Amino acid sequence: MIKRPKYILSCSGGKDSVASLLLAAVHKEPLEEAVFAEVMFDHETSGEVPEHREFIYQTLKPFCERELGIPFTILHSLKTYEDVFHHVIVRGPYRGMKRGFAWAGHCCVNRDCKSLPIRRYLSPETVSYVGIAADEPERLARLDGRTKISLLNKYGCTEADARKLCGKYGLLSPVYEHCSRNGCWFCPNAGKKELRHLLTHHPELYARLLVWEKEDNVFNRRLTRKETPSEVKARLMNEIQTGTSVS
Repeated sequence: MIKRPKYILSCSGGKDSVASLLLAAVHKEPLEEAVFAEVMFDHETSGEVPEHREFIYQTLKPFCERELGIPFTILHSLKTYEDVFHHVIVRGPYRGMKRGFAWAGHCCVNRDCKSLPIRRYLSPETVSYVGIAADEPERLARLDGRTKISLLNKYGCTEADARKLCGKYGLLSPVYEHCSRNGCWFCPNAGKKELRHLLTHHPELYARLLVWEKEDNVFNRRLTRKETPSEVKARLMNEIQTGTSVS
């Protein structure tokens, strides 16, 4: 007997996945559940930007469940960023050293802490809606059109359209007030505005990175492609004190 596929939306809470949720509701597309994988810094501290985490728990999840009648499931990996940072390298010239901060362009945090719990949660029969906009041809080309589907592409919704749609329903994450994308607060690909926001609005979180930077036997001490947490802090604090504009 052939099992009927279950339709699930992989929802990060960013504009594209939230717009996909809204399109599914407006066009009455089959959708039985939304799934969000929360990355954790350690077992007590979330890796999500605090404003975004609050949006997920206090706004998006209630809207999805109460207004749309769709369960919103929050998943967690067994691994945290703390586990990733302190992973001991077992091969090569750096064997025996702690991995250190995630590497830009090769983010094992996304692999181990975000994608993995979603892959394990979805069954082989699942049809997964993913938030890829109509104006992202390279990413769309990777979809098979059967088990992974873009509703944004189906309805011709660009990234700009997705942002407008979220704003229309009051479902645009506050993270977009200080950045163009949502990601972990320790993301190696974070831009200047994101890092400045973290440093000025959540200094207690940034302090955690400064402590790790000073640990012994760490392979990668750089938070970004070029700078350690202390170097980033020194540069941004100088810009703040001198009134340098943020690009």
